This record gives sequence, C-alpha cells and structure tokens, in this order.
Amino acid sequence: MNNILLPAGNTQLPGVFHPACHPSDKTLIISHGFRGSKDGGGRAICLAETIAATDVNVLRYDFTPLQNLSCQIAELTAVVAYSRQTIGGQLFLLGRSLGGATSLAVTAIDPAISGLILWATPWNLSATFRLALGAHYEQLAAGSPLQLTDEYGDLLLTPEFIQDFAHHNLLAYVQQIKQRPLLILHGTADTIVPVSQAQTIYELAAKPKKLILYPDGDHHLAAQSSQAGEAIASWLSKF
Repeated sequence: MNNILLPAGNTQLPGVFHPACHPSDKTLIISHGFRGSKDGGGRAICLAETIAATDVNVLRYDFTPLQNLSCQIAELTAVVAYSRQTIGGQLFLLGRSLGGATSLAVTAIDPAISGLILWATPWNLSATFRLALGAHYEQLAAGSPLQLTDEYGDLLLTPEFIQDFAHHNLLAYVQQIKQRPLLILHGTADTIVPVSQAQTIYELAAKPKKLILYPDGDHHLAAQSSQAGEAIASWLSKF
C-alpha cells in the first residue's frame, strides 16, 4: 500500500495505491461518494485489500471536497490519465453514490475504460439530493447557499452545486456505454438512492450487465460490504 499524490489540474489529490499480490494488467479505480473519503470509514480500505488479493491493482483517492459533478468528472479524468501513464493495462472504474455518477460519466466519455461498477449510484441527482438534504435542498434551489453542521461535519454548498446537475444526463451516459461490462450493486432498503434508480440504469444498459440487489441493504451496504467485495472480485476475474 503506497500513499501517492495524483496531479489534477492546479491541485493534487491524495491517493493510495494497492498493488496486486502478483503482477497484474488490471487496475480498479475507486471513487467515493458525496461527503465520503477514499477510506470510506474503513470499508473502502477493506474492499481495496480484498480486490488486491485477487490479482487486481487498486487505486483509491479523495476528490476535492464538495465539488460539483463537472469538477469531479474533471478530477477522475485526470486520475485515469495518471493511471494510464504510470500503471497501464486495463482500467476499471468503481464509484459509490455520487462517485458512481462521476464514474458513469467518465466511462461514457472514455471508450478505453474496460468496465464499470456502480455502487448505490443514482441517475436522478435532483431527487437524490432532495432525499439527502431534506428541506435544505429547497434553500439551494431558491438560490441561497447552504451551511450546516451535522454528524458528518461542516457542510457548505452553493446553489451552483445543484444547478450543475442540468449539464449531465446520466441516463444518456448509460446508453453511450457499449460492449463494456457493467456491474450494479444496490441495497433494497437504500433511503437516499431508491433501488428503482438502479433498476432503471440496469434496464437501459447494454449487455454485458449484471445487477445484484442486497435485501435490507442500506445506502452504504454497511452490513453487506464483505459480500459486495467478494462479488466485485468474482466479477473482475471474468475479464
């Protein structure tokens, strides 16, 4: 496990590279969700170690905090470029929640991405953030910045954060991905991104595709993270 800094425009993103236990031409790049981190409360570390043990390199990193989707797409594009230059081989993307939307967009734009994994990923960002932010969403929609402190820490968002959603048609991105494998993981009890969103993505996606639903799984798949890791490792082994 190696700590690295990933160049992305005028900034550097902190990252961690987990080399596969044996030399490998596959690398999985993991993008975290809104207000998340590359460590994912420890779950992303365990996932990376599980995948690296199955002969797949893993790169996890932190986005610049609380940036809009367009900015996250630019940062992941830079991470992909760095990975091509320094690691090479096949690149697979895995994104959680908003990081999944970012990974979806980059896969649609970049035909050289080998495959995509979506973990609790929305296609309807407005509906998702209405659920995530509750009444605070309407404050942003009315044009006022949002500042609050909760169990996740301090949050400061400008209206531009949700205005940026209009620049990205995530279902169109789904339809742009052809002849590349897609794995979708989702909990049936997700209260932030309802499972119907995962089902819509699956229905629109081209083959090969696979949808795994976890009964009673929440937005983080907190109780099913080990199962999800095993499913990802098994899926990657086929390509």
